[in-house]
Amino acid sequence: MLQRILFRRFLFLALAAGFLLALSWPARGFPFLAFFAFIPLLWMEDEALTRRMQIPPVRFFVYTWLAFIVFNLLTTWWIVYATVPGMIVAVFLNSLFMAMPWVLMHWARRILPASQGPLPVVVFWLAFEFLHTRWELSWNWLDLGNVFAAYPAWVQWYEVTGVAGGTLWVLSINILLFLAMKQFLGAYVRRKKARWNALLALALFALPSLFSFYLWVTYEEEVRPVSVVIVQPSGEDQAPRQRIREMMALADQRITPDTRFVVAPEGANIQGIWMDEAEGHFAVQMLRQHLDRHPGLIWVMGSFTYRMLAEDEVPGPTARPYGDSGRHFEAFNSAFMVEADQPVQFYHKSILVPGIERMPYSGWLKPLEGLVDRFGGITGSLGTQPERRAMVSSEGRIAPSICYESIYGDFMRSYMHDGASLLFIITNDSWWRETPGHRQHMQYARLRAIETRRSIARSASTGISAFINQRGEVIKSSGWWEVAALSATINKNHTITFFARSGNYLGRMAVFLTGLFVLFMASQHIIRRGR
Repeated sequence: MLQRILFRRFLFLALAAGFLLALSWPARGFPFLAFFAFIPLLWMEDEALTRRMQIPPVRFFVYTWLAFIVFNLLTTWWIVYATVPGMIVAVFLNSLFMAMPWVLMHWARRILPASQGPLPVVVFWLAFEFLHTRWELSWNWLDLGNVFAAYPAWVQWYEVTGVAGGTLWVLSINILLFLAMKQFLGAYVRRKKARWNALLALALFALPSLFSFYLWVTYEEEVRPVSVVIVQPSGEDQAPRQRIREMMALADQRITPDTRFVVAPEGANIQGIWMDEAEGHFAVQMLRQHLDRHPGLIWVMGSFTYRMLAEDEVPGPTARPYGDSGRHFEAFNSAFMVEADQPVQFYHKSILVPGIERMPYSGWLKPLEGLVDRFGGITGSLGTQPERRAMVSSEGRIAPSICYESIYGDFMRSYMHDGASLLFIITNDSWWRETPGHRQHMQYARLRAIETRRSIARSASTGISAFINQRGEVIKSSGWWEVAALSATINKNHTITFFARSGNYLGRMAVFLTGLFVLFMASQHIIRRGR
């Protein structure tokens, strides 16, 4: 009877946590719910600890995993439009990874004195998010700090902490509210503590919010204007040359003598470019002819590109055979920039979507690389660019970001150290269809503007193209699946924020503390077994 009651109670708590997290998520969720979403999990963990003789750790793990499966499924189900197997793998694996900090916290409470309570989960979760960016199965779409993307006025202080600060904020308030609820239901003496924890939770919510609203109202951009045009072409199948003509015609609707950049989306050039023969490619030639008619203009757009390896160059894990020639080449998802009297500049996408653009750890799993194609991706894994290099133009340096890269704040900040004063995001959102995916993707860009205090021009093929100012405010945007050209004057900025200078220092500290904590847990476990 007890087991049946516990099953129903834990199932309810797991589902409640998953649904609350999903309802808080952008673009149409309400982030305030995130401050309560983990209370069901904390309650479940506390009861599992109290009834440790009846509830083994593996059972707590299963219910926690279920909660995150619900969260992942309800917020990222749209991956199915790219790849059904990839969606299943992404949901179940990412949920598994999310459950690990909670299981580790539960083990800590079983082994160590209970005085630390559930607080270690904050450290473990921050470490998880940090490490999740550092391997080839990275999928940081659901980092907790992203929950505020559609409400940038709440988190202007991300210029100091980055998204990790939002994670710390959400988890800390959840724990304080849980402790307050638990103590309020206890003895009278504990109810006094409940009031203090409730007040502390209120203060922890109010103070960062007030500080953020103060920054929102008082922040002023330095006036260093640049006129930019974004083109959002149609999603129809077109001949390669016709595609370029369409984008030039769209741009011509908005170009003025003051316009300095035209930004086109990821993959805008349909026919790939061999980099050592770039000047002979029809797209480059057509763009140069367009520049002749518009002096001072610069084009930035996306394209697949290829590099032939030298005959004596050892092929790396992403190299592909070039027919029967015995030579090898690499393929890239790239951005390229064309400016009058300057050579073509390239940037290669460096954070690739696992299972779509690369086979994770292809050096070890080369025989399985065909799975990338089966999962709906390209044949073989793409190459990357190891270092962030801003594109250099007569209007200064710009930071190019291709699609998925724009969700990684710690990655994007590297451009600021190379002098980038503007951020251009190019993406192909056509495969997302009319789902939360493309809306979430656009909202996340607002957090990059706050973290770096850089104005953003975002060009999305059939998605949502937008201009975003340095406060993370969308100042102009297109509609979904709309053929459009947008123009705006945005400000350059050379100031490097604390976050851009320091990176995810909260995550690094959490990894260090997690290591110490795990070693302490292991030593205590060994000591107890030796008694």
